[in-house]
Amino acid sequence: MSPNTILILSYILFIWLVVLHTFEEISCDVMGLELGHIKLTKNRYLLGASFISTLNLGTLALLVLGLPVGYYLALFTSAVLGVFQALVHTIGYIREVKKARGLGAGFFSSLPLAIAGVIVLIQLIQAIS
Repeated sequence: MSPNTILILSYILFIWLVVLHTFEEISCDVMGLELGHIKLTKNRYLLGASFISTLNLGTLALLVLGLPVGYYLALFTSAVLGVFQALVHTIGYIREVKKARGLGAGFFSSLPLAIAGVIVLIQLIQAIS
């Protein structure tokens, strides 16, 4: 398999883990979470999750087409949605005294998502270099 095919398959796995992570957050009832001035309502959460899914699928299409903008957009999505979110969920999980509710919601799926994000990030850096 070519490196580009492996990258595309890795990004598909990454998207699948993002969707799985979204389902875990929904099952942990993250839609009532309040963080300071931010109140995460059902509509806001679902709009945000829809935007992230659309962004990931659009990025996948750009990667399949081999357009350079797809590689740079994938760098952003894999770094922020893959790696950074794991830090946020881990801090929330520890702060909530190791409960998977509230700030720690989505902790268990965030670890494999972060690993996939790092793998995609490394593959993207190699492809761009």
